[in-house]
Amino acid sequence: MLRRFGYPTETNSLFIALVDELATGVFPAAIMAATYCGVASFVAYRLESLLLSVLVLSGTILGGSKCLVKRCHQRALRNRSWTRQRASRWERVHTGFTLGFATHIGCVVACGLLASDPALPILVTGLVFGYCSGTVTRIAFRPFVAGAAIGIATVPAIGAAILRGDMTSLAIATMFTIFLFGGFETIRYLYLNTRRQIILRHDMASLAKNDPLTRLLNRLGLREAFRGVVAEARGHAIAVHCLDLDGFKPINDRYGHAAGDLLLQAIADRLLALAPTRAAVARVGGDEFVIVHGPLLQPGEAERLAQQIDHAIAEPFLIQGHEVRVGTSIGIATAPPGSLELDPLMAAADAELYRAKEGKAGAGLRAARPASGLRPDRQGNAAS
Repeated sequence: MLRRFGYPTETNSLFIALVDELATGVFPAAIMAATYCGVASFVAYRLESLLLSVLVLSGTILGGSKCLVKRCHQRALRNRSWTRQRASRWERVHTGFTLGFATHIGCVVACGLLASDPALPILVTGLVFGYCSGTVTRIAFRPFVAGAAIGIATVPAIGAAILRGDMTSLAIATMFTIFLFGGFETIRYLYLNTRRQIILRHDMASLAKNDPLTRLLNRLGLREAFRGVVAEARGHAIAVHCLDLDGFKPINDRYGHAAGDLLLQAIADRLLALAPTRAAVARVGGDEFVIVHGPLLQPGEAERLAQQIDHAIAEPFLIQGHEVRVGTSIGIATAPPGSLELDPLMAAADAELYRAKEGKAGAGLRAARPASGLRPDRQGNAAS
C-alpha cells in the first residue's frame, strides 16, 4: 500500500519500530479525550440532543480506551520477541480506536456547525483543529492512519459548513479544505523524516555491533549475542570456536588487499552457512573469527562443527579470477551456561588455537582444554 501512494516500502525492522511509536503519547491522548468530553457535553446540552449525549458517552469511552491500549502496548514492549505479524496486530488495534474516535469528533463538529447557537461553531472549530494538529504531530509515522483520521474528523465539518450556505460558513469550509490538504502534506513530510531518523539509528547501531567488511558481529556485537546464546541454551553446554586462517598473509601480499577483503567476505559466508541456528558468528581481528553456539545436545558436537569448518575453509576460493586456498586453525572451549563469562571461554579457546597452530603439521584439530576453574565432564565438555 505504501508504494501505491508513492511512499517507500518498509523493512520488517523499520515497520516494527514505527508501530512501536504508537505506544507513546498517553498523556496527549488523555487530554484529547477530556477535551472531547467537555466540548461534546456542552454541545449536547445546548442542543438538548439525546443522540449527542450517547455520542459523548461512547466517544469518551473510546478516548479513554485508547489510552489503555497505549499502556498495554508499552507493557508488551518490555516482554517481546517482536515479529511483523505481532506489530501488525497492534497497528490494527490502534487504527480501530483512532478512526472510531475521529468519527465521533467529526459528528460532534458537524452538529455544532449546523446549530443556530453562535457559540457552538467556535467551540467545535477549536476541537477539530486541536484534534487534527495533535494527530498530525503524534502519529504521522503511520501516514494512512493519520491521514484517514484527520479526513474523517474534517470532512463532516466541511459538509456542514457548506450546508449552512452563508458566506462565513463557506469561508470556513474553504479554510478547512485547505488545512486538510496541508495536513496530508505535513504527514508525508513528518513520516519521511521519522523514517530517515529510524533508519539512521538502526544503521548506527549496526555499525557499532558489526564488522563493516564482512557484516559479521564485532567484539561488541559478540558480547551482546553471547548472552542470547546462553539464554537459548537453557541449562545445556555451550561452545566457543576461535578460528585463525593459515596462509592468508601470502594471498594478501600476492594479490593485494582488495583480494584479501573479498576472501574474508567469502570465508564469512561459509561460516554463516555452517553455523548452527541462533549461533553468533563474529570477526574479531584481521583474519580471526569466533563462533559461539549452543545448546550442545550430543557428545562431540563442538568437535564435529570444527571439522566441518576446517573442511569448508580448505575448499578453494575463486577470487578475482584466481583460485586460492587457505587453511584454518581452530580452538574450542565448552562450558555449561552460567559457569563462565565470554572472556574466559575465548581465552581458553585461544590457548587451544595456538597449540593447534604449533602442532599443525601432524596434530590437525584438537579439542579444547577446559578453562581455568573447570574440569572435564563425561561428555568432554567443561563443568564447574
